Amino acid sequence: MSGRSGKKKMSKLSRSSRAGVIFPVGRMMRYLKKGTYKYRIGVGAPVYMAAVIEYLAAEILELAGNAARDNKKGRIAPRHILLAVANDEELNQLLKGVTIASGGVLPRIQPELLAKKRGAKGKSETILSPAPEKKGRKTMVNKKSGKKAKSTKARTPKKVSMKGASNSTSEDGPGDGFTILSSKSLVPGQKQWSLWSALLLSPQQ
Repeated sequence: MSGRSGKKKMSKLSRSSRAGVIFPVGRMMRYLKKGTYKYRIGVGAPVYMAAVIEYLAAEILELAGNAARDNKKGRIAPRHILLAVANDEELNQLLKGVTIASGGVLPRIQPELLAKKRGAKGKSETILSPAPEKKGRKTMVNKKSGKKAKSTKARTPKKVSMKGASNSTSEDGPGDGFTILSSKSLVPGQKQWSLWSALLLSPQQ
């Protein structure tokens, strides 16, 4: 009895704590036995596997945290994990055929879609250059006076003599007492007024 009471109880340590890793070594051993049931598995195989997976997880989380900080976010999202994996050469090669849900795509624009600088400048110059005809119209100068030509007043109907009236009415006129002016010399809206003026100006028979 005295001998048994003198012994101290040894606390059991997990294989993960003994190996110095966070990932569970016992669970890795179980998965290895279930997946590869034909082969014999050594004691160090699950320890090595847990250490490798822990290293990869720590590397991806560190890069994803940097991506989240760059985007001014306090929480790591699948988008940040995709950016972290895609921007690292070795991780991108390792996870080449892996699709991350809700990760999106890398921001990239093809160089063919970008507008060329030289072409854009040439187009803007051609659009901004004024036409030569407009310049000539604006800067018309009278040779005799040297001043700018004044705008012409509204056209007034010309007086038509009886000779011109007889020629115009001989073809398709209403009668001898009426004079019709040609439609070319009329301004829209002046047809009736010009007809009355022609009647008043014509000598009475």
